[in-house]
Amino acid sequence: MTGALIPKGFDTIIPIEKIIFHPNNKHISIDNKIKKNQHIRYAGSDYKKKDLIVKKGTIIQPFHILAFKTLGVITIKVKKVPNILFFSTGNEISNNKNIVNWKVRNSNSHYIKSLSNNFLFNYIDGGILRDKDEKFFKKEIEKSIKSKIDIIITSGAVSAGKHDFVPSVVKKFNLSNFFKGVSIRPGKPILFAKLKGLDKAIFGLPGNPISSSACFRFFVYPYLLNILGIKSEKPFKAKLKNDYSKNKKIIRFIKARLTSTNDGKLELQALKGQESFRIKSFVEANVWGLFKDGQSEFKKGELIDCYSPIGSNINIFK
Repeated sequence: MTGALIPKGFDTIIPIEKIIFHPNNKHISIDNKIKKNQHIRYAGSDYKKKDLIVKKGTIIQPFHILAFKTLGVITIKVKKVPNILFFSTGNEISNNKNIVNWKVRNSNSHYIKSLSNNFLFNYIDGGILRDKDEKFFKKEIEKSIKSKIDIIITSGAVSAGKHDFVPSVVKKFNLSNFFKGVSIRPGKPILFAKLKGLDKAIFGLPGNPISSSACFRFFVYPYLLNILGIKSEKPFKAKLKNDYSKNKKIIRFIKARLTSTNDGKLELQALKGQESFRIKSFVEANVWGLFKDGQSEFKKGELIDCYSPIGSNINIFK
C-alpha cells in the first residue's frame, strides 16, 4: 500500500492499476516500460538527520507545524507573544451603538484588537481614559511595571490639546528612550517611550483612525518584530500608475491599490481621499505605499516601496 515499507530484495514498484490481469489469474501483463527504483521514496531524501527545519527568528506557520509533526518534532522553543494593554482616550469616545452628534464611536480599539490575529500580540482592553484620568493612567503604568504587560498603547490625547495628557504622564517615569512627533503623514504626533531597565514600552498613537492605523503599522509592528528577534521587514516594489506630489520634508504613508499587469508586473495607484479622516479610501486600498522624504514629485512608472496592511510582507517575501 502507499507509504508501506519495501520488503527486502525488491527495488521497484508497479502500481496495480498499471497491470493487466489475465482471466486465469495466473498471469499478468505490463504494457509500460519498467524503470528500476520507480515509485520508491527513500528515507532521508527529503530531510536528513540533523537538517535545519526552521531558522531562528522565523514566525511559525501552519506548514511548519506539518513538518514538525511529520518528522516527529514534539517541542520547540519559542518567544513569548507580547501582551499589549490598549486604551482609547477622550470624553467624546463611546462604545454605544447610538451616539449623540458630538460623540465618536470607539473604532480604534476594535481595529487594534482585530490586528492581534496577524501582528503577533495578545490584546488586553484597558477601556477608555477620560479627559481627567491623568492619575488613573499613571497608576495603570505603575501596575503594568509589575505585571506581564509588555507594551501600553494609547489612542488619542497625545498631541497639544488641553486634555492631551499622555506625554506629560509618560515623562514622569524613568525613561531610557523617548520621542514625540515625527515628520510623517498621517500620524505626525506619535509618541514612543521605553522604561529604563525594563523590557516595557509605551506608544501614544493619534486618535484619528487612519493616523492610528498607520502608526501601528510602521512603528508598533516593527517594534514587535524586533523584540521577537525576527528580521526587519523588507518592502516590495511596484510601479506607480499615476503621478503624485507631496511635501518634500515628510514621509507619506499612502492608501493605495495594488494590481498586476497581464505580464505579471506590479502596479500601484495612489487613491483619492488621502486625508487622515477618510475611511473609504482605506477600505478600497489593499496596500500602503511609502513615499520617501527628500522628494516632492513622484512620476508615473517610478518604483515605490509597498507594505501589506496586515503585516504579511515578511511571510510572503522571504
